[in-house]
Amino acid sequence: MSKQKVKLSADSSCMQKEVFYSEGIAPLQSQLFFNEKHHKDLDDLDRDDFVSKVAKIDPYPTSALASPQDALDIFTQAEKDGFDEVLYIGLHPNVSNQYNTAKVAAKKYEKEGGKTKVHLYQSGLMCIAQGAMAYSASQLAKKGKTSEEIIKYLDSIKENVHEAGCSANFQILFKTGKIKKGFKISMISTLMRLKPLTEVNLKVGPTGVGGAPGYKKALKSVIKNLEGKAQPDTVYDLYVADALAPKLKKKFIETIPKHIKINKIHDWKLPPITSWAWGKGAVMAAIAPTMEE
Repeated sequence: MSKQKVKLSADSSCMQKEVFYSEGIAPLQSQLFFNEKHHKDLDDLDRDDFVSKVAKIDPYPTSALASPQDALDIFTQAEKDGFDEVLYIGLHPNVSNQYNTAKVAAKKYEKEGGKTKVHLYQSGLMCIAQGAMAYSASQLAKKGKTSEEIIKYLDSIKENVHEAGCSANFQILFKTGKIKKGFKISMISTLMRLKPLTEVNLKVGPTGVGGAPGYKKALKSVIKNLEGKAQPDTVYDLYVADALAPKLKKKFIETIPKHIKINKIHDWKLPPITSWAWGKGAVMAAIAPTMEE
């Protein structure tokens, strides 16, 4: 196997802690502020404990960007570990300015004489669609590919990476500002017990696509969404992640491959900050072209 030349980094919102560290990807960690303290997304929070309690935290937690020093530490550590390059895979600019955090850190690192070349790549995606991009990049990095080669591959697939999912209710989305609360939508969503539907696309990032009366119809809507975007001649890998909703996630994993050509299935959990945004009970699914062996 070729020596790995590239150290990868990505936003902590795109995959669970265990995958970051097993794949050797350095997380640029967002923060959540509650109980008068800032908490790093992955290192400071127990995911399951946080997700189970977050809805009851008052006032509801707010999010904050990673600091430039956090990104600078990643670049500096990569140099100490002997990597030739660092490739940071950022999320959609409509979601967060964290890409700019990495950009500021990269300029400072270069100014201070850093020897490892830093590359910044805006994926145009978020959540597990971005995670799918980062995971694919890690497989190429392990084969000794350069940042230029990895970016070329990511560019070739990004238009064919799709994500859709559902949440348990609209209340968390009201709290996080994902949608604006109005009397009419609040009443309708409560009376009909609607499950919010969402997708991630390159144009606008995350966007609401309505609601479904119950999880069964929500799953059908998610499948219809992904199936309508999947290329019939393309084989995909499926990424599914949940916020303490293992039964619903299992149904996603069992059902989606009946409608879309799937090679590998990645059974993940939503990290704390993504669970904070979508709420306990959320499940997200992404498809990305499978990599040739």
